[in-house]
Amino acid sequence: MSEFIQKIVSGINGKLDGVDMSKSIALNIKDEGFIIVDENGARAEEAEADCTISCSAKTFKGLVDGSVNPMTAVMMGKIKIGGDKMVAMSLGKILG
Repeated sequence: MSEFIQKIVSGINGKLDGVDMSKSIALNIKDEGFIIVDENGARAEEAEADCTISCSAKTFKGLVDGSVNPMTAVMMGKIKIGGDKMVAMSLGKILG
């Protein structure tokens, strides 16, 4: 697992208190790896999920630091969302 993925997993696990994760999110960060976030927390793993979000590491860093607007990034094709798009909104609560 890359150091980048480890930092994301740790960061997400630190922000999950009070967030309903009854549905799962898979993060596919290109050239870095996969993360699954569900009721058991975040972990580096490739697995089926209710929602899959794919983006580059640069775009993901921008989401975290606020320099990338998620809606604009989706419209520009920098973020791809598969499955239940409403579940993707949970990620905003975790990152924001």
